[in-house]
Amino acid sequence: MRFTPKNRVRRTAAAGVIALAMLGSAGCSAVNDQATTAQYAPSDGIVENVGDLQLRNVLVVSDGFGEPGRLIGTILNDSSETQSFTLAVGGSTLPWDLPAGEKVVFEDEPQEKVLVQTVEDEPGTGIDGQLTVNGESTGLNIPVVNGDNQDYAPFLPTSAPTAPATDESTGMPTETATDMATEPAATETSNG
Repeated sequence: MRFTPKNRVRRTAAAGVIALAMLGSAGCSAVNDQATTAQYAPSDGIVENVGDLQLRNVLVVSDGFGEPGRLIGTILNDSSETQSFTLAVGGSTLPWDLPAGEKVVFEDEPQEKVLVQTVEDEPGTGIDGQLTVNGESTGLNIPVVNGDNQDYAPFLPTSAPTAPATDESTGMPTETATDMATEPAATETSNG
């Protein structure tokens, strides 16, 4: 087979097209950052570092619109000293003393320690919060989620159980004392 100038031009053009196609497909990664190297919060909560405190996946679970909420997430103390801090959110100021190298997992705490009194914002938005450490405050925008997601439903605040009223004379709950007072007294029967 003999190579004619026409065949050489076709081969050169084909090689050029192939080279441009390879360069075009590889060019994206040469110009753009790889998505897998970007750091981001993989969940709904915020990820922030404030001084020696590391906030991880911090959010509020609430039905919003004036209802109470519950704080969930984790705060780690990355220092060699105890960190005293407060987290003010939704009318609540939650104080903490976190020993060096320790963490607080809000999901593991009793509800009264992580209760947000009032969440005026609707779920899907953020509520303003303020973290104060060593006299310095940092503003936070903490996401609000509701119980529609099954993972968050167990953390919706429940009404606090109230202690039953007691009768001062007997020390028993009033319902029991009232029931006892209204029951007819047992009478002895004698045979014979």
